[in-house]
Amino acid sequence: MRPRFTLIGVVVATYLLGLGVLAGVVIDRMLFDRHRSELLGRYEQALRQWHSYQMTLEKASTEQ
Repeated sequence: MRPRFTLIGVVVATYLLGLGVLAGVVIDRMLFDRHRSELLGRYEQALRQWHSYQMTLEKASTEQ
């Protein structure tokens, strides 16, 4: 009977370890996606400002 309990213990431990790793990967991906979205938002804003600045310079140069 002892080897059966040992086998069940190993199977349960392996299952819990796999579940923990999977949960860790999911949480890591969620945090990475949130960080990436914030970074891309700041990049888009900077790009819009740069294009606006370029258009203002171009408009000023054509008016002269």
